[in-house]
Amino acid sequence: MHKWLFQLYQYFQSHKTFAFLGFFLLVLCFVFGASQLNFQEDIQQLIPKTEASTRLQRILKTVEFTDKIVVNISSEKTNAEDSLVSYAEAFLQELQQSPDSIYIEKIQGKVADREVQQTYDFILENLPLFLTDEDYKINQQRIAKDSVKSSIEGVYKSLVSPSGILTKRFVLNDPLQLSSLGLTKLKSLELQTGFRIYKNFLVHKNGKNLLLLITPNSNYSDAANQANFTDFLNSTVEELNQDNEVKASLFGSLLYSVANANQIKQDILFTVGIAVFILLGILIFFYRKIYIPLVLFLPTLIGGIFALAFIYLLNGEVSLISLGIGAILLGISLDYSLHILTHYRNQPDVKSLYKTITKPVLISCFTTAIAFFCLLFLNTEALADLGLFAGLSVIGSAMVALLIIPHLYRKKDTILPQQTFLDRLGAYEFSKNKLLLGSLGLAFLVGLFFMHKVEFNNDLAQLNYQPKALISAKKQLQALEEGENKTLYLASYGNTLNDALLTNQMLYKKLQKAKENEAISSFSSIGGIVLSTQEQQERIEKWKSFWSVTKREKLFQEIESISDSLGLKKNAFQGFEKLLKKDFKTLNLQDYQQVSNLFIDDFIQQSSEENLVTITSSIKVPQRISADVIEKFNQEEGVLAIDRKAMNESFLGSLKDDFNELLLYSFIAVFFILIISFRNLKLTFLTLIPIAITWVLALFIMYILGIQFNVLNIIISTFIFGLGVDYSIFITSGLKYELNHKNEVLSSYKTSILLSVITTLLGMGVMIFAKHPALRSIASVSLIGIFSAVLVSFTVQPFLFRLLYRKSNA
Repeated sequence: MHKWLFQLYQYFQSHKTFAFLGFFLLVLCFVFGASQLNFQEDIQQLIPKTEASTRLQRILKTVEFTDKIVVNISSEKTNAEDSLVSYAEAFLQELQQSPDSIYIEKIQGKVADREVQQTYDFILENLPLFLTDEDYKINQQRIAKDSVKSSIEGVYKSLVSPSGILTKRFVLNDPLQLSSLGLTKLKSLELQTGFRIYKNFLVHKNGKNLLLLITPNSNYSDAANQANFTDFLNSTVEELNQDNEVKASLFGSLLYSVANANQIKQDILFTVGIAVFILLGILIFFYRKIYIPLVLFLPTLIGGIFALAFIYLLNGEVSLISLGIGAILLGISLDYSLHILTHYRNQPDVKSLYKTITKPVLISCFTTAIAFFCLLFLNTEALADLGLFAGLSVIGSAMVALLIIPHLYRKKDTILPQQTFLDRLGAYEFSKNKLLLGSLGLAFLVGLFFMHKVEFNNDLAQLNYQPKALISAKKQLQALEEGENKTLYLASYGNTLNDALLTNQMLYKKLQKAKENEAISSFSSIGGIVLSTQEQQERIEKWKSFWSVTKREKLFQEIESISDSLGLKKNAFQGFEKLLKKDFKTLNLQDYQQVSNLFIDDFIQQSSEENLVTITSSIKVPQRISADVIEKFNQEEGVLAIDRKAMNESFLGSLKDDFNELLLYSFIAVFFILIISFRNLKLTFLTLIPIAITWVLALFIMYILGIQFNVLNIIISTFIFGLGVDYSIFITSGLKYELNHKNEVLSSYKTSILLSVITTLLGMGVMIFAKHPALRSIASVSLIGIFSAVLVSFTVQPFLFRLLYRKSNA
């Protein structure tokens, strides 16, 4: 292979214009292919594909968890309802008058008089649909003669009272208050207990808290608009809080998301800015060329574009999540440029360069790529895309580095290399340091007993940056809860709306029983309001059966007799008579949606793409029994119980299992590649043993320091595994070359590895200074893994090689 590459080099040197144009056109083709890719942003692509998870994903794609922003307006004083309402009115006015109100879809927490009237009219006009069998037992009591007399007398008193002008329409249309039984069904929409309506606002019973719920406009869900929206809300609250006894705090997942994004940007700008500045200085100083950083990164860039173009030809789309992770892992492809440049610096003869470096670069490239390709065997779309992207990028970067670096870093541009600190460190014989060898051996033996004790933390909350203001706001809201409750979601689903409604009605009845038995603290469901067509028809028939002509006429006569005795007009209750005689019809979903106070769209979601309808209910349960409740409701046909936190932890736990499989597959794949490349079992084991030692040592250090794996750093560990493979292959190649050619080249290999260590540590290790927990977790594992890999490859590997080959020669 090295002969072919050298011949290609000579040909391109003789035909520079043709070579440049050909290379340029090839890159343009890659860019065009990459630009045609469709990107998938679905986080569910991280879920391993099983029969159960496929069903789960199908449902979750339809269910919309509307993450609202909670505005908690509070006062230290008791009975501060009027002050709370004044603040809320001022806050709403600020929102409505601002051009930033476009970011808001709706605000809940204030009930307008018009909406109250609309809801009442809707219930009254469709009263049979809101009455159950139990309600008819109550109605039977209300039409008893004594009850009717009492009700009509109450109507009379109401009409002659000062408020009669306001209540006249209500009491005359429904003197027996039949609609009150229907109105009670609206309570099933309320998940939060302990609140009451005061001057149209939702106020806590303690009189010290008022809540508003803001639903963000989904049309402005990109990062820039979300940041603008949260800035607007925060500035509005800060302005109103100044010199005010009443204060407001904001809480919601959107605020966490924006705060995390801002913190990551700040951390990356700070850490990466420093890293790039130092890295450029080191590279320019070491290679004595200003343009060297460009030469180093060009193969990596082209390799990434090549991978995207290839994926376009294969699939046409790729997971954006996999590209985000893959971009981090692409740092491994920078190694090939470093190795080639370092050897070219010390050995400016191109023919000798290719002879020395081609085989180790290709072996390293293909072992790393095969390790990434093992991700294709896992049942996770995002990880499969990651494996394909990273593997192709590594191959592309290595080939481009071999082809173009000798042209860009030409012999006539080189000068005799000056010895630097890195050169001297690379020349140091770590393998002859007995204290270091003994310490590593002891650490390895002890680590074997503790490596399995490193835990996997699947709690995503611990990877979030949590600003003090949000922590405080969360505690204030939790203080309003009665007991330590957890919110769970129950999704009733079906292929049609009617199917989903039927399932939801059955679920609603079970939730009622669970509430009565105190198995759940509270629930929010439309199961008692939005009914299937069959249930609506049955309730209408029940109404007709109850209000027979005889029963109606008898009631009308009693009402008329009592009205006459009280001096009321003869047709005063004409509206009530029309209600009892009305021919009621079933409703469709659009009829319910016209009533803004029911918030139907918060509960029902339809997906024509998935041919699925889901109806979401929310329940609050004590923390200690949440798992049991989930298990119980998951046994119901057509119902999916969702604990969002537990679901994420379950998914991430299965990801951990997938990565355990990946390491096994990768190790086997690397073994076979090395056997084929070296054609020597002894060299293969000499290369693999340091990788195994590195893994044990890194896990042992993590255990000592109390560092846990999480979804981010366990993915980064594949990057560390790849680096360990690279280091071992290059050290083996250097040792073998020295043995066969009696020419000292190992120091050049070690110097290039040291440069790789520096670039990687500056790129990832510097994030140890970040404030964001996720970035710090990546940095800590990177530091431990890289130091372990380079220390073992510099110390243990040469020692074992010389030990074995000295015996062989003897």
